[in-house]
Amino acid sequence: MKTFQKLLMLFTVVIALAGCSSLRTASDFDKDVDLSSYKTYNFYDKGIAKVKLNNLDKRRLMAAVETQMNAKGFTKSTSPDLLVNLVVVARERTDFYGPGYYGGWGWGGGWGWRGGWGGWGGSTFANQYIEGTIIIDFLDPAKKILFWHGQGSGFNLGSFNKREERLNTGVKEILAQYPTKTMVTK
Repeated sequence: MKTFQKLLMLFTVVIALAGCSSLRTASDFDKDVDLSSYKTYNFYDKGIAKVKLNNLDKRRLMAAVETQMNAKGFTKSTSPDLLVNLVVVARERTDFYGPGYYGGWGWGGGWGWRGGWGGWGGSTFANQYIEGTIIIDFLDPAKKILFWHGQGSGFNLGSFNKREERLNTGVKEILAQYPTKTMVTK
């Protein structure tokens, strides 16, 4: 029975951690702007300088954005139609898991029902990490306006496990929110 309880606790922790690993994305855009007029892009240098990542991760993030922008048909240019601004916001998080379920049901000694349906107890586990939000903004340098804002929150910045892959996936999920021509209606 002790082995079952330990397995149940481990299963609970794994399920809880898996539920926290997904990126939550959202976006918004100016519906009065003709998005089809934007064909070229580059990075907003002042924004990139302020990104709170180490240079290795900053280059990875920019490469992920370049890959997705190129896949969407944009071309990188020295005189772009749009500027890509990147922001990374980080905060410390602690998630607690447990206590786990224990016990069972059945007849006890003597007369009548004993035991009940079990209960909750056991160890509590804590998971501490740095949660990040990646923000991608599209700016029109001619009009000096923000016309698209996308973000993904829930990125574990403290983990080095498959970090480059997670950055690529995160940027892909955020930029998938960029409206296609069929989504834009006035």
